Amino acid sequence: MRKLALALAIGLLATAGGLGVGVHGTAAATAQAKVVIVVGATQSMTSSYRADADAAAAEASKYTSNVVKVYSPNATWPAVQAAAAGASIFIYLGHGSGYPNPYNTKLVAGDNGMGLNYTGGSLQSDSYTDYYGASYMAQLGLAPNAVVLLNHLCYASGDSEGGNGNPTLAVAETRVDGYASGFLNGNARAVIAEGLGSVAPYIDALFTSNETIDQMWKTYPGFHNNVTSWPSTQNSGYTSEIDPDYAHPQSDGDVYYRSMVFLPSLTTNAVGQVLTYAPTTYHALTPARILDTRNAIGSSGQLASHVARTFAVTGQGGVPANATAVTGNLTVTAQTSLGYVYVGPAPTNFPTSSTLNFPAGDDRANGVTVALGTGGTLSVTYVAPTGATAHVIFDVTGFFTPDTSGSTYHAVSPIRLLDTRNGTGGLSGPFTNHAARTFQVTGGGGVPAGATAVTGNLTVTGQTSNGYLFIGPTAADNPTSSTLNFPAGDDRANNVSVALGSGGTLSVTFVGSNSGQSAQAIFDVTGFFTPDTSGADYVPLTPARILDTRSGTGLSGSFASDSARTFTVAGDGLVPTNATAITGNLTVTSQTSNGYLFIGPIATNNPTSSTLNFPRNDDRANGVDVALGAGGTLSITYVAPSAGPTTQVILDVTGYFAPGS
Repeated sequence: MRKLALALAIGLLATAGGLGVGVHGTAAATAQAKVVIVVGATQSMTSSYRADADAAAAEASKYTSNVVKVYSPNATWPAVQAAAAGASIFIYLGHGSGYPNPYNTKLVAGDNGMGLNYTGGSLQSDSYTDYYGASYMAQLGLAPNAVVLLNHLCYASGDSEGGNGNPTLAVAETRVDGYASGFLNGNARAVIAEGLGSVAPYIDALFTSNETIDQMWKTYPGFHNNVTSWPSTQNSGYTSEIDPDYAHPQSDGDVYYRSMVFLPSLTTNAVGQVLTYAPTTYHALTPARILDTRNAIGSSGQLASHVARTFAVTGQGGVPANATAVTGNLTVTAQTSLGYVYVGPAPTNFPTSSTLNFPAGDDRANGVTVALGTGGTLSVTYVAPTGATAHVIFDVTGFFTPDTSGSTYHAVSPIRLLDTRNGTGGLSGPFTNHAARTFQVTGGGGVPAGATAVTGNLTVTGQTSNGYLFIGPTAADNPTSSTLNFPAGDDRANNVSVALGSGGTLSVTFVGSNSGQSAQAIFDVTGFFTPDTSGADYVPLTPARILDTRSGTGLSGSFASDSARTFTVAGDGLVPTNATAITGNLTVTSQTSNGYLFIGPIATNNPTSSTLNFPRNDDRANGVDVALGAGGTLSITYVAPSAGPTTQVILDVTGYFAPGS
């Protein structure tokens, strides 16, 4: 949208005063809140938009030192996406691309997004604009409860392109709902479009007031008191509002320059806030199934793509009401498309991290350690093309409580305790169908007598049929839950947190498709729990991506085979410097050969255990409980059959262990 004639804007908008009313108290954001300001390519008006953006940045800098500016000619999509991650307040000034828009030849992915630079680094790039639509806005990865401020855009607030005249109210409402959709799917909970006025009063209120977002919007200095409100037609559960300026129409008749789509319960002091958790101790459980959408355990019916589903955890499977995190096993089955499942404490239709990756029609499982949401729930999202469906299963294996009643954790460098191929662990030769076998854990691999549970990695190889492995504290020829699912002839691994049986043992069962089948099993221990205070407490986190070699997060560029690479985990503001280990999810993508990944505290080009096994070009994930190295680092090695292959690697952290947390 071309720069509007600001002479018609109400003069008091030029000042940066607060919004005047509202109960002042707990601020919406802290001194560490992230504010991101983007100026898109707007040709002759870019310099004017930069000036407005600088004024907004100066206002935000009064409250936080974490202000990030991405201005044309460097406002490309990759730069904007990288900057936006974790933003509590996201501000965009530039061209809009709403419905119906005249920029069809330059659209990257539909309407309702941002006009950005085609390429960065030169002023000439400002003469060309690409329009990134709603599907891109959903990938911004904003902080929970983020607020988006759209300034000077056409369409976003319901208006038309400059000179194209006043739309009907129905068209304006459609534009408002549509423009908000992408940002709401990217974690925003309010999208405010302010066509003419300054955004400074909103910034002030978001940092200094304690009021509802609706109160904030209606006490803006330029409020016209002509509100039309309706349930958003494109964003279920959200309310839409428009505040036309009938007294001061533009020269072409446009009056729709203020709008908001918001979650009615949102308050300024909730903006950008994430769930925080106290230190906890661990209680292992015998595995129990608490979610199976195939038969209405926990939730009924297949998951649809990009529709979050929430299920109860506390009160189920032995998990008490005061639990704040759990360990368990997430399984997908009957999926009609490739994709991934996300599990976390809060529902999100467009998650910014993944838990379990898979192709169509391949039963897969992944061990998780995950924080619980408000009310003791978890939420799962299936991410796949529109129309795809999947069934999801969750078996709980333990829980954490914010007290000292449970066990504390001792991380160890990965050590192999079981390998039936060579008799390690006292079990030699493959497992046969439905015949549980038990091996000793305590007394080996640094696990002492008296340990209550262990973390580790269970791997299957040489299996002659599809099926699954079960691991648990008690021998069971016919287990009622599964740990590791697989087809024939595909090496696979799965992370486990599992209670130890009497005498410090574990039992494994192979369940194949029919009698006469067999499989080899491997188990690497990565840590253990003891019923005292000698170990580390666990602090859950909302899942966050700390490594993505595709985008340069943590490390940049693909891994080469047999070449360990190290990156820093602790001390980045998420994991503290005294952390001894983390829980998380390790993912491989774009691998050019089969092989495996190893992750551990010490760099090694030739690891003696594995973390994540995979064939070529198959995105896979595995949960990890892994000790940190000196200086709070982790090292990863890609091991392939020969020199030359490469792969990209991703790590999402879900919590950390620290002594005396």
